Amino acid sequence: MTRLGSQGKEFPMMNLNETAARHGFCVDRVRESEELHGQMVEMHHKKTGAQLVWVDNGEVNKTFCVAFKTLPEDSTGVFHILEHSVLCGSAKYPVREPFVELMKSSMATFLNAMTFPDKTIYPVSSRNEQDFLNLTEVYLDAVFAPRILQDPNIFYQEGWHIELDENGAPLYKGVVFNEMKGAMSDVDEQIYQKTLDVLFPDNCYGWNSGGDPKHIPDLTYEQFLRMYHRYYHPSNARIFLDGAIPLDKVLTLAEEYLSCFDRLDEKHEIPMQKPFAAEAEQAYEIGAEEDTADKTMLTLAKIVAPWSDTVRITATEILFDVLTGSNDAPLKKALLATGKCQDVSMSLDNAMAQPYMMLTLRNIADGSEQELRQMIRDTVQQLVKTGLDKDALTASINSSEFAARQPGEPSGLLRCIHALDAWLYGGDPMQPLLSEERYQKLREMAAGDGFDRLMAELLLDESTMSIIRTVPSHTQGDELRAEETVRLQAIQASWTDADKEALRVQNEKLTAWQQTPDTAEQLATLPVLSLSEISADPLLIPAAEAQCGAAKVITHDLPMNGVTIMHWYISLTDFTLDELKCLSMVADLLGKLPTKRHDSLSLFQAIKRDIGKLTFQLRVMSRCAEMATPVLDVSCSVLDANVDKAAALVREILTETCFDDRARVQTLILQLSEMAKQKVISDGHRMAMYAASATMSAASAAREALNGLSACMVQKALAENFDAQYPDFLALCERFSKDSAVQSRVTFSLSTNKALDPAAILSAYPVGTPIPDAAPYVSDLPAKCAYRIPAQISFASLGYDYRRAGKVYSGIARVMSNILSLSYLWNEVRVQGGAYGAGLNTNETGRMVTYSYRDPSPARTLGINRSMSKGLRDFVAGDERIDKYIISTVGESEPPLGSENQILVSDENLLCGITPEDLCRERTEMLSTTKDALLKWCGVLDQMAQDGGVCVVGHDGAIAACEKEDLTVL
Repeated sequence: MTRLGSQGKEFPMMNLNETAARHGFCVDRVRESEELHGQMVEMHHKKTGAQLVWVDNGEVNKTFCVAFKTLPEDSTGVFHILEHSVLCGSAKYPVREPFVELMKSSMATFLNAMTFPDKTIYPVSSRNEQDFLNLTEVYLDAVFAPRILQDPNIFYQEGWHIELDENGAPLYKGVVFNEMKGAMSDVDEQIYQKTLDVLFPDNCYGWNSGGDPKHIPDLTYEQFLRMYHRYYHPSNARIFLDGAIPLDKVLTLAEEYLSCFDRLDEKHEIPMQKPFAAEAEQAYEIGAEEDTADKTMLTLAKIVAPWSDTVRITATEILFDVLTGSNDAPLKKALLATGKCQDVSMSLDNAMAQPYMMLTLRNIADGSEQELRQMIRDTVQQLVKTGLDKDALTASINSSEFAARQPGEPSGLLRCIHALDAWLYGGDPMQPLLSEERYQKLREMAAGDGFDRLMAELLLDESTMSIIRTVPSHTQGDELRAEETVRLQAIQASWTDADKEALRVQNEKLTAWQQTPDTAEQLATLPVLSLSEISADPLLIPAAEAQCGAAKVITHDLPMNGVTIMHWYISLTDFTLDELKCLSMVADLLGKLPTKRHDSLSLFQAIKRDIGKLTFQLRVMSRCAEMATPVLDVSCSVLDANVDKAAALVREILTETCFDDRARVQTLILQLSEMAKQKVISDGHRMAMYAASATMSAASAAREALNGLSACMVQKALAENFDAQYPDFLALCERFSKDSAVQSRVTFSLSTNKALDPAAILSAYPVGTPIPDAAPYVSDLPAKCAYRIPAQISFASLGYDYRRAGKVYSGIARVMSNILSLSYLWNEVRVQGGAYGAGLNTNETGRMVTYSYRDPSPARTLGINRSMSKGLRDFVAGDERIDKYIISTVGESEPPLGSENQILVSDENLLCGITPEDLCRERTEMLSTTKDALLKWCGVLDQMAQDGGVCVVGHDGAIAACEKEDLTVL
């Protein structure tokens, strides 16, 4: 008997009971599911009680994950540090960092680990069966036999330790310590953590599972080991498999580890928090140049439902979309109309036993809290009385269901995480993965008064509502740094001579361990694919080009399962660099303002009702140093039956948006400016990369103008000087609306299994006036710059264009970048420097750019970046194999892509002039890379060190420490 998998290939049914029993497992339940395109198999390990679920769906991308319920008892971040640490060597694989070695040598499509408030998961996936088995075995050894049990250096590196700087002053170092300093600099993360603290004082959710930098140094190595032994046990393990798994082989690997343990009886139950009302206040840091007036964030939060009530949980998400999904949604509109708050959002966190909601009002006017809370009550009472708009409910349900049925990639990992939403708490792992029945019940709720009653329960019953005020402070950052300094000084003052000697010895051992390379014998323990197992042919996504009137058309022959995906790539080469900076806001306004046919609320509802997904993104297409083609990418995913409605809505938004609605535009610009400010703090490495590369080529200049610090600064200026700048901005918007969405400037991409003529869609647009295919852009940013942010950490980048050194693109460059990222930069910047991340990106556009992420020492990092040539020469002179880096470079070039991203990659290749022949040549160059070929890039790296652009995004102290760079502060 055979069954058809999701990839359309037949695979044999297995005698599951016999296979399971042979490896100590017992099959508990097997269920077929059309929604899962296969069956779900549930087992348990008879000796230990370890649970296993397999979604047997035939997916080529095979997923393995081992998950543990991990319940914090404090905010030391012990489970976050364990997540990092168990991947730093194990009994069978005694190398310093098997995780990194796998990144160097695997074809993995996913390789990572994640800490949640109540669980820690270790997922891997690969299309290659042997690679998948290799990854599975290394991860099983990591979690069940880690070297942390014998080597405290791992704890000191990944968690925390004290070092003395060049002046003898103590400072904390540690990867997780610095990661969480960065995380807790984000005001949204602060609101999230304080909300958990207030709502859940009696169970694990009240602690910071990632670790609070104030409390991470409270964790001792002994406590760290105790928590490992208590939680990292097969009796507390859940193993998830997805795809065309070689089950016999996987169970063989699992049994090898599980059989070494006896069953533990501790169940790690999560006591349910009894809801109650509470209030709390905290401070967040703002820049010295900002006014503290009207900058308080007000959050209303409450527990919504138990994990098992999936209908209520999804209904809450839909309700929030109806109430605050746009500026014209009824609750958000009423609150904004008071003029007493800048933005409103509602969210639900459902990845826990007791999902909870947050209603956050941003930048409220001082003294307006009671007025705003009364407005919430009055608005909700009126909505309950009149009933929510049925069309709005239908639109949001449609949009939610479309998203549920198009989960994205890696889909196996997403299914794992969703299954745990029930499985972790003793529920049915299939329940969260099925949506058809749930959405039927939601439509029944919408037909009656179910959503009205839910709204009243959540927002009018304040007996279990908590209030969190997050207030601005100019001194919060300095106070935190001073508090840390005082603590360290007190520790230093308490040291005896013996303590000082012990610290010196500990740090010497740590440094020696970090700097001692793994031996050839140690590295040989790790399973590595052979180059012969790697295909010489890249994955090519079929596409065809044609002319349709004045427009270019791209079509793709892919299985679309009843969904049509369309892209309108609108050329913007007639806009100057300064105008491109403003166009970033134009893209954000599209779909949010009224048109000549719809007010903004009915437009929002029409998009939700008739279109699955609609986005407006700015991209840059180029392979030439002097010229670039910026485009607006309008992407639309829609059910086949709604293509005509979707195409008409897109045309209406592009050509008939009312940018002259001054009040709405101003409100949106204020919101966008606030979002941009927070984005620089959370995404500072990307901003630094854009800026460091900006002066190197036309494409880099355009990319930075559209998406980087320049765009953020223009948004801030417009928000602060709206009355003066609005007329010019309006003229730019109207010029875009009138001139840009025309056939002669559009490349239209169509992917569908429906009989559809592109001309029927394109004929709705005028022919228009052609513009140049590309334009020259020169950045006006300084080549070396800095940008201040109110944060505890920083980001640094060195950028260059290798064409300036006379180099042309080769697949060798990607191998070189991979080597430096996963060896030299990883060891120097992350392991020894304590930054959370670091790397070098090189691509076919000429761009070479480094980054550091949540970096305590950007000045030191820039020095490391300038020594990459030495790092590459040392690698070439050493004994480490190059073939494993080649394998992972090939794997990195072919991530798992759903149809949406396959189409985008194919389109971008065509628009940049990258041919299938180019991709085949790149693959050949990767596979044939030699150490001698790598040496030819050392000169480019030397030139980059001398002439590269620099950007540091960070706090004043970090920027001041980079004084030798002669940075211009923006």
